[in-house]
Amino acid sequence: MIRQATKYDISEIIGMMKKFRAESPILDLMDVEDEDYWRQMLNDIFAGKGKIFYEEGKGLLMCMIMPSIWSPQVLVLHELAWYVLPEHRHTTVGYRLVKAYLNYAEQLVKSERIRYYTLNKMVSSPNLKYEKLGFRKIDEIWIQ
Repeated sequence: MIRQATKYDISEIIGMMKKFRAESPILDLMDVEDEDYWRQMLNDIFAGKGKIFYEEGKGLLMCMIMPSIWSPQVLVLHELAWYVLPEHRHTTVGYRLVKAYLNYAEQLVKSERIRYYTLNKMVSSPNLKYEKLGFRKIDEIWIQ
């Protein structure tokens, strides 16, 4: 069952994020270990700067509200990490996580707390039809 993570889930979330990083194509981050930073960021999320949608032992979707680059008054909800453990892929877990995120994001837009929200796609992500979820591609990120 998808639920909002709490501070009591921090250790499990950090463990899951390390698994996510291990599958990431960003090799320069494989040896970065800063749990104090992670705990502070997670505490900021739990304090109201975002949410973590979580299915224990299966997956998570982490998002954070941040100012846009154009104005600190224009807030945006950014998906930071969307990860499902390999043994739970090809089930409904990933879809249910993103659906919880989309519902939350739409509530924030309707209440005018944020202007828009994002969903990322890494080169290692499955080839989902983001357009069917209402998204349009406006950016690509390249790394060196």
